[in-house]
Amino acid sequence: MTTFSSLPKLGVGLNYQPGLRAALGSLGDLIDFFEISPDLLCRERVRDGERALDYHPALLDEALQSTAGLPLVAHGLGLSIGSVAGWNEGYLRILDELNARRPFVWHSEHLAFLLTTDATGRPLHTGVPLPLPFTEEALALLTPRAAALGSRYAAPFLLENFTYYLPDLPSDGGRDEVAFLNDLTERSGCGLLLDLYNFYCNAVNFRFDPYAALSRLRLDRVIEIHIAGGATHDGFQLDVHSKTTPEPVWDLLEWVAPRAPHLAGIVYEVMEQALTLVGVDGIRSQLARARDVWDKYCAADGRRRAHATS
Repeated sequence: MTTFSSLPKLGVGLNYQPGLRAALGSLGDLIDFFEISPDLLCRERVRDGERALDYHPALLDEALQSTAGLPLVAHGLGLSIGSVAGWNEGYLRILDELNARRPFVWHSEHLAFLLTTDATGRPLHTGVPLPLPFTEEALALLTPRAAALGSRYAAPFLLENFTYYLPDLPSDGGRDEVAFLNDLTERSGCGLLLDLYNFYCNAVNFRFDPYAALSRLRLDRVIEIHIAGGATHDGFQLDVHSKTTPEPVWDLLEWVAPRAPHLAGIVYEVMEQALTLVGVDGIRSQLARARDVWDKYCAADGRRRAHATS
């Protein structure tokens, strides 16, 4: 926990999207740091039957220029840390390159998998991230990988809780998502990126009390929080970042923030395709409200220190 306690308190952040560049000038006073997903700045190609990622030079340069002067954290989409046959080495190559050009304060990845094989053993990309079962077998797979990523860079590694839609995921001994996250962070030493919108989606879809669940979560492992808003479809609350944050998620943030001693950043997430739907004014409102929460619970050695040292 020494590493977590010594992290700088970054403040309020925004996930960088290439389509945001024109709006950043009017949002800059509300942004303390940026979260970049390296995958979004890449082309994906198939080489010798394997998927490879290469940066689009113009997109990478634009991202680094647009976020210059503020701290950076990395948030991966395509590592596929839960794939049985192994994670996506191509993602680690682009993460290495980003860190060489602009070291990040911490990096994170979804607790999910994208890569598997079909019935004939050929590589298969699922198209969307899929959740892992809450089993000892999954923990045995994930723990050394998360530990390795924590020591690969001079920056902590976080895993993000994920949405799941299928009921009755396999589990051992009645272990649920919270117990699984507690076991994983304890055994691997990694931190937690607590996506409160994802957590809210699961609570709505599976009808559990999010506060009772969060009261069992190791909140001392929470380094970053995501907030976002999305849509419903056929009664399901969907994990798409296409709207402003719903009130129940703000309520969860107010509950968690004072109880997470190592919380170092709150990020509002919006996908590029939804920028025109949310609008610059909508993004400003989300960042300003997140700032109110941050100032209330974390700003004593938060935003001012981050700006002073950046």
